[in-house]
Amino acid sequence: MSGPIALHVNFRGHGLRWPLKDDYEVEVWTTGHELLATLPGRVIRHLVEHHLAGAALQGEIVSRVRKPQAMLPAKGFGRDQRRAFRKQRRSRSAKGM
Repeated sequence: MSGPIALHVNFRGHGLRWPLKDDYEVEVWTTGHELLATLPGRVIRHLVEHHLAGAALQGEIVSRVRKPQAMLPAKGFGRDQRRAFRKQRRSRSAKGM
């Protein structure tokens, strides 16, 4: 991310939208109408920035992870097929030495 972000509060039913400023407060309520916390707007902005930075970092890590070159189907091979695969693997490893 290049810098701080700006959050906006949207009320789609009414078509209202305005920026969430640092000095605004966000109340967190349970579904049972119990107030859990009151968070400043700047904390919400920092939480969103932190989340987005973490998601970007995770995407970068996933893109750099080495992917397997080939995978065999998980099951469905008979004894003879497994023996042939084992023989192929052993012959490949012997050539590499």
